[in-house]
Amino acid sequence: MKNAIVIILVVAGLFLAVKGIQTIQSSTADVSILGIEINANDESGQTAGIMYLGLGIAALAGSFFVWKKS
Repeated sequence: MKNAIVIILVVAGLFLAVKGIQTIQSSTADVSILGIEINANDESGQTAGIMYLGLGIAALAGSFFVWKKS
């Protein structure tokens, strides 16, 4: 039973970490007009991405601790 929990936590952790990285990357954009670079940031998108990434890391850490206990 603990092996199933570990597998579920690892899959969820990897999914959330990848989703967080993608969300952070998609919330920033660079535009170059006439040699002038303009950066646009979506702060709420970055915050959501950081939360996804943090939850993914927490799930991976949890899976490690559950695996070590068994």
